[in-house]
Amino acid sequence: MQAVIMAGGVGMRLRPLTANVPKPMVPLFDRPVMEHTLNLLAKHGITDIIVTLSHLAGEVAEYFGDGSSLGLKIRYSIETDPYGTAGGVKLVQDMIEGTFVVISGDVVTDFDLTEALYKHRSASAIATIMLCDVDDPTQFGAVQCDPNGKVIRFLEKPKSSEVFGKTVSTGIYILEPEVLSCIPYNWPFDFGRDLFPRMLNNGEPVYGFPIPGYWCDIGNVNHYRKVHFDALEGKLKIDLPAAHIGQGIWIGERVDLHSSVEISTPVFLGPGAIIRRGAILGNRTVVGTEAIIDEGARISHSVIGSRSCIGRNAVVTNCITSGGYSISDNETVSEQLLIASPYYERPIAISLSSSTVQNSNVDAPQSEQTVTRSVT
Repeated sequence: MQAVIMAGGVGMRLRPLTANVPKPMVPLFDRPVMEHTLNLLAKHGITDIIVTLSHLAGEVAEYFGDGSSLGLKIRYSIETDPYGTAGGVKLVQDMIEGTFVVISGDVVTDFDLTEALYKHRSASAIATIMLCDVDDPTQFGAVQCDPNGKVIRFLEKPKSSEVFGKTVSTGIYILEPEVLSCIPYNWPFDFGRDLFPRMLNNGEPVYGFPIPGYWCDIGNVNHYRKVHFDALEGKLKIDLPAAHIGQGIWIGERVDLHSSVEISTPVFLGPGAIIRRGAILGNRTVVGTEAIIDEGARISHSVIGSRSCIGRNAVVTNCITSGGYSISDNETVSEQLLIASPYYERPIAISLSSSTVQNSNVDAPQSEQTVTRSVT
């Protein structure tokens, strides 16, 4: 069986994390987000993978190569013009040989794809949409099904006045090859806005089923941080690059953890991390590979990127730091996205309040979102 991973998006809502990193390569526990998706596909015996790319495509292809290191066969389709989600899949029609899975590159899930395939085949569906319930359907494709799971209504990103339920598309589909005949060549075409409404209008057997497991769209940085915490708390089942020593503590290889360190679980310490004397790691703390937490530093509810350095007696709460970011001695930082990148003239900090993050568009070195952090 095959899968198509749609990974060509720019990731504007994840800016500035994606300013010079392709969205599929954004780290989740020090592994690219897309690597977790590939591991899930392999777990369910789906080893023939096609990845559609556009933005910074070369970095993705260079990292994953032909997929042999993961026991997979990976091929790439690089779009020079935007053709939409369905239009991008149409471009790989010649590579499709049978039933295939389509999955977005910006979702994290542990869905039981084997059960989804069973339901798809049992319903004799030409297309199956994997469903879940959310509080705000206006950000997704709203779906209504009959008691047998047949889709009778689909509306992409409905207005509040148009909402007819909380069930939405997860952006993960199982499709038969004949679905591709409904998609025009070399023309922008989207699964939610165009393809599924067309198929329903034609009376095609489109089904939708809720699938056991976890699903989250990491379209913004708050969701990105939440996915880390959900994995630590067991809500999301993914392989972490560390050993679970019990009681909610994951420790990677070569971690230097001083005996005086206080830990409130759950906590993840990536390979090669150094946690020095008197540090306090509060619950929901993720420390990346080879990061340094200096003496007396206190961290909680935060994701610390690989090779970052948290200074002596610094206090970090409810934050995300990119790889390589340094926080000075005695500095106090709260509710910030902290980015160190050669793309910018200086490190930047952005408030993690929902409105600020989702509306931020940090494309230039001089950013209006740059703030002064408090120092104690």
